[in-house]
Formats: sequence, C-alpha cells, structure tokens
Amino acid sequence: MKINNFSLFFLLLVFNLLIVFFTNYLLNTEDLLINFYSEQLAKDQLEQLLENQQKWAWLGYAILPLLILIRVSLVSFCLSIGLFLYDIENKIQFKQFFRIALVGEFVLVFVGVFKLIYFYFFKIEFTLQELQQFYPLSYINFLDVENLEPWLVYPLQTINLFEIMYFFVLVYGMHKLLKNNYWKSFEITAASYGTGLLIWLGLVMFLTLNIS
Repeated sequence: MKINNFSLFFLLLVFNLLIVFFTNYLLNTEDLLINFYSEQLAKDQLEQLLENQQKWAWLGYAILPLLILIRVSLVSFCLSIGLFLYDIENKIQFKQFFRIALVGEFVLVFVGVFKLIYFYFFKIEFTLQELQQFYPLSYINFLDVENLEPWLVYPLQTINLFEIMYFFVLVYGMHKLLKNNYWKSFEITAASYGTGLLIWLGLVMFLTLNIS
C-alpha cells in the first residue's frame, strides 16, 4: 500500500518532534543554557532568561511543522524548476516533487538520532556551543571550530555524508519519476537542488556576516 504525502509528512513530523523532545530531556539543554550564560548574565537576568525559555518552549514544537513544510516545499520547487531548465515537457504535478522531497527528509532524521546517541553515550561532557556546532559525519568535525569565522561554520557543517545521501535520494526519486536514465536525473537534481542549496548557503553566510 502506497503511503500518501500527508501520512509521510505526519510521520516525518512525529520523528522530528520525538528527536527534539528527547534531545532536550536526555541532554539537559536547560542546564547547558545555564552553564553557558552564567558568566555572561547577572543572576536575575539568567532567571528571566530561563523563565522566558520555559514559557516559550512550546513554540519550538509548534513551528516545527512549518519549518519542515517550508524546507520540503523549497526543495520541491527547485526540482520542478529543474524540468524547466532542461526543457523537459512532462505533465508532473507539484505533489510528486513534494513526495520526493519528503522521502529525502527522512535521511535528515538520522542526523538528529546520530547526534543524540553521540552526546548521550559517547561525549557525555559537553557545552551548549559544542552541541550546537556538532554535525554528524561532517567535514567541520575535523577542524578547530573555535578558530573558524562564524560565517564559515554552517557551510562547513553542510559538507557531510548525510547531505550526500539526501542528494542521491532526490536523484533516485527524480529517476523513478521521469523514467529517464540515471545520469540525466543526476544532472537535473544537481542543477536545480544544487543551485538552490548554494543560494541558501550564500544567504546564511551573508546574514551571519551582518549579524556578527
């Protein structure tokens, strides 16, 4: 039985919510927050920060469906643009591209799982900054993050095996959808999703430079 897009989205959302919940609960993110700001803020300021953090904790869970929807929609849009770029006349509905992007998102679920397992079982002592900057199977883990410019952190995190797996899931999905040769699907995905990813990285780097 073929699972429809809504069911896939719901399943993806449940997995992500569970990862966020268990990360906050098992890794004691509140304690990490206290340790990180204890030397920077006065006691009353720290108490106010924690009170606000607890008050608005639900918001992180509430906006998660929107964040997933935006990411999946943008990737779907990039893939659909790929057909236009290659002048492929194919009556394919947007929901079919949406499905490919949804399936790809399940690869990224393993990022959260891997990260949770790593910090819970292996690197037991860590700081909030280490938790935020660590990305499983990424090139950045071989570098000294403290000596990196802030605008370089996110692009270097993006160079990882999970991103490569995600890309090839998109390629396979396009291959099955278009029923063309694999290399052509690779080309279309690289031109569409690859370009979109570069634009996104450029935007994040630009914003980081202007904020820092």
